[in-house]
Amino acid sequence: NVLNNVVPPTYILMDVFKLPFKPATIIVGLLAFATFPWKLVNEESAAGLQVFVQTYSAFLGPIFAILVVDYYIIRKRTLNLDQLYDALGPYKGFNYAALIATTIGAVVALTFSTVSWYASLIPAGVTYYLLMKHWAPCQRFRQ
Repeated sequence: NVLNNVVPPTYILMDVFKLPFKPATIIVGLLAFATFPWKLVNEESAAGLQVFVQTYSAFLGPIFAILVVDYYIIRKRTLNLDQLYDALGPYKGFNYAALIATTIGAVVALTFSTVSWYASLIPAGVTYYLLMKHWAPCQRFRQ
């Protein structure tokens, strides 16, 4: 897992500051050391880390559910890639169904914080599906 956590920021430093690989990797290592990651597993801070993970999972669950419902159920695995990048295409703007479904999923997830990711999947997915199918402001996103 160390490689997965070191390589992306190394590439960012290489791209942004035009550094060679070795110095960028050393900088990432020093920055990682400076964050004191071993403090996160202390008795005092482990509970705070657990709350943090459960809280952000409350938002990742609904986002995952919305992505799955949209791609596999609503769009039946078909996207027009050219229109995704068209500023005037059908995908422009905010999809309020996704925002509402994310909010509902997150509220449910925060109610059941120990299983927040799992608890948010069905409410967010069903809400998104129903809004996309039956709510008029979402019609342009259904194309």
